[in-house]
Amino acid sequence: MPPILITVFLFVLGLVFGSFFNVLIYRLPRELSIVKPGSFCPSCRHPIAWYDNIPLLSWLILRGRCRHCGAAISLRYPLVELMTGIIFAGVPPLVKAVGLANVPAAGVSPLHIAFAIIFISILALVLIIDLEHQIIPDELSVALFVLGWMAVFALRPPISPGWVSSLIGMFVLSLFFLAFALLLGGFGLGDVKLAVGLGAFFGWQLLVVAAFLSFAVGGVFAISFALYLMSQRKLKARIAIPFGPYLAIGAALTLFIGDRLLVWYLSFFRPV
Repeated sequence: MPPILITVFLFVLGLVFGSFFNVLIYRLPRELSIVKPGSFCPSCRHPIAWYDNIPLLSWLILRGRCRHCGAAISLRYPLVELMTGIIFAGVPPLVKAVGLANVPAAGVSPLHIAFAIIFISILALVLIIDLEHQIIPDELSVALFVLGWMAVFALRPPISPGWVSSLIGMFVLSLFFLAFALLLGGFGLGDVKLAVGLGAFFGWQLLVVAAFLSFAVGGVFAISFALYLMSQRKLKARIAIPFGPYLAIGAALTLFIGDRLLVWYLSFFRPV
């Protein structure tokens, strides 16, 4: 199959999964079943027909309104579908071009690409749900944990340096977050559980890189936001900012360049 057709197929497949991801984003934080009932309007609870549930197209045709009650349909729905389509179509060529952490581009297999798509998709769900609800559903942390251990034994070459590293990685960052959560309240238990899954996937060495990148991204955002508040004379405003999105961004970066960042950092400690 020509590469362009593969890209189009993956994009369309991503749109379909994006529609399902919208279900997860709405229902998981509310502890609702993701199986039944079928799709419904959040405003009038009327079931949504299949022709009103076509990714991207239905939202455009309906002009962002429910067919039955006229209530506005959040722009988040088509954006999530589009984002997932881009993930499904964009991750494969990116992986083939730059490789993955501990996996050179020449060693990338279709299985590596599949794991990368699933991993990035879970992180995208974490980012959106934590931003919107300030909660990381346990189902996503469990999915990441399972994916991590599957990657340890199924991927050759693996992303994690080995099962011992993954076992240690499950506790390195999670215990740090747990201590902060209990002593200072700086992190939620959702961050703790997410760190367990990330540790299983990366191993403790790459997990340290992911944590560093997460704190770096969070620090840049915090400083930028503080400067904005100062410019608006609202510095005393108190706004809760979840850490899950920063973890998701740091983990996504680590998936592609984590090993190179680690080698670059360790190079400063080599004897001249």
